[in-house]
Amino acid sequence: MDIAKTIFGSRPHEGYGGKEDYNDKVETAASDDEDSYLNSYLDGLREHSSVVKDGPTPVPGGPFSALTPSMWPQDILSRLGQQSDDPNSQPEYRFDEFGFRVEEEDGPEQSSNKLLGIPFVEDPQHRLQWVAHLEFSHNKDVSDLSWDNVETCLPRTEKLRSMVRAGIPHSLRSQVWMRLSGALQKKISSEVSYKDIVKASSSDALMTSKQIEKDLLRTLPGNACFSQLSSTGIPRLRRVLRGLAWLYPEIGYCQGTGMMAASLLLLMEEEDAFWMMSTIVEELLPASYYSSTLIGVQADQRVLRTFICSYLPDLDSVLKEHDIELSLITLHWFLTIFASVVHMKILLRIWDLFFFDGSIVLFQVTLGMLKIRESDLKKLENSAQIFNALSDTPGDIEDVDHLLKVSFEVASSLNDMMIETHRRRHLAYLMSDQGGLVGNPENMPNLPKQHLSSFAFCLICISVFYIRQVKKNKSVIQLLLFGNMDAEDDVKLKNIRQTEIMVSLRETVLQVARHFMSMDPKQSKVLLDPDYSMESHARDHEIYVNVSRTRKRRAKALLDFERHDDDELGFRKNDIITIVSQKDEHCWVGELNGLRGWFPAKFVELLDERSKQYSCAGDDAVSEAVTDLVRGTLCPAVKQVLEHGMRKPSILGGTCHPWLFIEEACTREVEKDFNSVYSRLVLCKTFRLDEDGKVLTPEELLYRCVQSINQSHDDAHVQMDVKLRSLVCMGLNEQVLHLWLEVLCSCADIVQKWYHPWSFIFSPGWVQVKCELRILSQFAFSLNPDWELPQRKEQTSQPLKDGVRDMLVKHHLFSWDL
Repeated sequence: MDIAKTIFGSRPHEGYGGKEDYNDKVETAASDDEDSYLNSYLDGLREHSSVVKDGPTPVPGGPFSALTPSMWPQDILSRLGQQSDDPNSQPEYRFDEFGFRVEEEDGPEQSSNKLLGIPFVEDPQHRLQWVAHLEFSHNKDVSDLSWDNVETCLPRTEKLRSMVRAGIPHSLRSQVWMRLSGALQKKISSEVSYKDIVKASSSDALMTSKQIEKDLLRTLPGNACFSQLSSTGIPRLRRVLRGLAWLYPEIGYCQGTGMMAASLLLLMEEEDAFWMMSTIVEELLPASYYSSTLIGVQADQRVLRTFICSYLPDLDSVLKEHDIELSLITLHWFLTIFASVVHMKILLRIWDLFFFDGSIVLFQVTLGMLKIRESDLKKLENSAQIFNALSDTPGDIEDVDHLLKVSFEVASSLNDMMIETHRRRHLAYLMSDQGGLVGNPENMPNLPKQHLSSFAFCLICISVFYIRQVKKNKSVIQLLLFGNMDAEDDVKLKNIRQTEIMVSLRETVLQVARHFMSMDPKQSKVLLDPDYSMESHARDHEIYVNVSRTRKRRAKALLDFERHDDDELGFRKNDIITIVSQKDEHCWVGELNGLRGWFPAKFVELLDERSKQYSCAGDDAVSEAVTDLVRGTLCPAVKQVLEHGMRKPSILGGTCHPWLFIEEACTREVEKDFNSVYSRLVLCKTFRLDEDGKVLTPEELLYRCVQSINQSHDDAHVQMDVKLRSLVCMGLNEQVLHLWLEVLCSCADIVQKWYHPWSFIFSPGWVQVKCELRILSQFAFSLNPDWELPQRKEQTSQPLKDGVRDMLVKHHLFSWDL
């Protein structure tokens, strides 16, 4: 992780996390302040030795005996010890060596699970062989063997390969895994410690925190270490998942990572489990396996289907005959590396190989499982039976040695080069389907091996942004603040990163569009394909100028208003009322469901419907989903576009925030005609002319929105990420988000100061981004820009009292005390 220090030191992680994260205290430890959150981790480390020394210990081969000592549930072990002293007592539950609850078996012996009858006890001779090999082959010191003297990375030798295939002794497994996978080297070389990551992730309002909290008890509900919030593993799992979401913001949280992390925590300490997860994400699996699009694992499903056609032709015929989509079953196998589908005893042997050989093991083991089940599948007659049999295949495996033997035999010719070749081809097709690539993927040359880091996921790409190098004279101040303006990394990796960002943006735009189409039938005919024609850009400003022509004056009810007199208009909260008259400042006349009458103006909120019809799908007061989609999904994608290629200040040591660039760019634009703009803004504020969309240009509107956000958000002392999200919401409300991007990119001197030539903002690539964002201008958004600001206690709304006052004013029955 070459850039981990940059991430930790300079990148703010004040992510969107939902309204509850701002106004309520979550009752779990996930919402504790960062000091108590970090202290809980440190206390766990300090208490580990005393618990192991003073508390009860499992019996070898008995319940919990295979767990790492710090995970032993002391309360359950104490009860088990008391029950063993009382021959008449019956245990409430039985637990296996890994802490999983075991159902009592009352049936005949042939129906029982073979794995339950095999005690999980380590063979001393087997362990001695491993100790001898490590001591004589990998010990750096002539003294007695200790893990400190064993190499941090074990070299791949045929001798070690054969020993790994035979299984790693369980008492050595965690330390050997750390050295086989490279996790120990990553842990040692990282410039950011796990303690720092725990502290940083605890203080953030990550958008994934709420989902992580929901899934903590769902991950391994049958395991005593994860069955209750007070269980030993829950706080550890929370810290690991939050740390991963913080370290890899482009991944966030994926349920597959939870299954793997929980399984690792059963066997090793929390910090080691975290670095193992980091190694799995960065090194052992292809890029974007756990991204929002899951494009990496989707590509592997297509690769698997190709190998089935080659290695298991009979099974391939069965799948084609019954039209079975195998990826519906196997995608979860790959996503969790079999953690959720096989018995723990089987999983350990599979992971022994996985941490040695890498992702090729996923294909070998899957092909082996399918080969074992192939004869049974050929006898089945309908699709439902075949689908169920395939789903049950991993759980039916009881002999891991037989599974591995079949796996290596059926795919004996399979190698990493074959997998990489197929991955690139299928990944290119997937990205082409998602709009990230143009042309025929078959005609593209081989692309470089994917590289994955904690801040940049490098996907295979074909489209290349051709960037013209612009060399300007640089002042000493510019060099000091922004470094060498012409310094560039590998061009191919930049193009790969750009394509990944565009795919992510495209997917988020489509998610928002699908939300509108699913909630509002009127939106079903909206075009979701971006228009890249030159004419489309000319029409943008014409549409913006004409937005007021089809505008209706309507309002949304803020609360219920009961009708008592014939001249009153009754309505319920969120009803849409057509405004007939606003002549009276306090009481308006409106129409609803064919009835016309007056109502208190304070009870409604005017809708901004310039060239659009109001839609509840875009109202964050009605639909919480649109808030999560915009602030939690779309805004991070937009921020990626703005951050890509920003110059890093040499003095400050970090990337400048896009909000600072936006402030400077919009200020520069309005300075060109400052006097005229200022006069018009005063007129707009005085006479509300901007409501009709007849005065403000996109540049002026952007300037006013930025100033408004600064004024309201600075009082709340929020981060710049929150300001950026609020600005995106304003742009969606005004249907000008794409035009604002054009305004920012047109400010050439400011862009050159803040961005490298290969960035989206400095290169012609911004045009593609604009066309994608233009799709959203077809939808009616009513988003509250202050949604993430904490509520002020002194600003308590009293609409009923205000309404009574309005009625008294209307009928002149008031006193000055009001």
